[in-house]
Amino acid sequence: MDTKKRNTIYIGLAALGVVIIVWFIFRETPVSVEAAASKRGPMTVTIDGEGKTRVRQKHIVTAPIAGKMSRIHLAEGDTIPHDYEITTIDPNPPLQRAPDVYDDRPSIYGAKVFAPAAGKVLRIYVKSGGMVAAGAPLIEIGDPNNIEIVLDVLSTDAPLIPPGARIIIDDQNAAEPIKARVRLVESQAMTKVSALGVEEQRVNVVGDLLTKGLRFGDNFRVDLRIVVWEAGDVLMIPASAIFRNGEEWGVFVVTGGKARLRAVKIGHLSTEYAEVLGGVDEGESVILHPPNQLTDGKRVSVQ
Repeated sequence: MDTKKRNTIYIGLAALGVVIIVWFIFRETPVSVEAAASKRGPMTVTIDGEGKTRVRQKHIVTAPIAGKMSRIHLAEGDTIPHDYEITTIDPNPPLQRAPDVYDDRPSIYGAKVFAPAAGKVLRIYVKSGGMVAAGAPLIEIGDPNNIEIVLDVLSTDAPLIPPGARIIIDDQNAAEPIKARVRLVESQAMTKVSALGVEEQRVNVVGDLLTKGLRFGDNFRVDLRIVVWEAGDVLMIPASAIFRNGEEWGVFVVTGGKARLRAVKIGHLSTEYAEVLGGVDEGESVILHPPNQLTDGKRVSVQ
């Protein structure tokens, strides 16, 4: 090989090396993203929150008169019949009486206090004998088998709850979710301060338990979901894929290794999924949690 041909080869190799170096320097680095495929299936929209149980019918027994009350020989959890004698209140107690026998020796002239209904003793307000004022609460009686569920929701969410909506109570100790149904959405809102210190208008939603044989008591905490919409065959994508793009919803679809921005029409929206009414076909991959540097046509690397 003569010198001229050898120099031509060297120049060509050098030029190729320069091209490769320039390509590596200026080549586009793909953005690392997560993606998921759109799919069809059942979808449920719920309002989630922390509620509590409540005995539906409670009776708070109060002192009918002022005076000295004899000791109440009951304990919380005791079951008592209707007209059970709870205690006696002496309106004119003697000035002196041996303290060690007073509690068990009520005055024969005192007013007897009876249970207005049969049930369990839920709470005892005054456990020891002593002076009480007229109208003072003494004990609380209720039927622990007649339990309802109460949850307060934002007043903006309350109109979304249909009459008789399903309530799903998540209990890790139960073999399957506990079922209940909305009986009442109260018409009066109340002002509450959130954990962040923000004043909110909230409305009580009351539900009836449908699952029997539960061991709930009064004022137990429960995690629940109120079903406001559900359908069996919906095209959906993860809610983390959509974002506001001007006046429309937007989504990035992975096509040929690149992110393509599309306008998408969204229907119902839950905490996990968004119903797709247009803009994305079944099986297409959408990018989850699109990073700020992602633009239309940008190369992506799906993890």
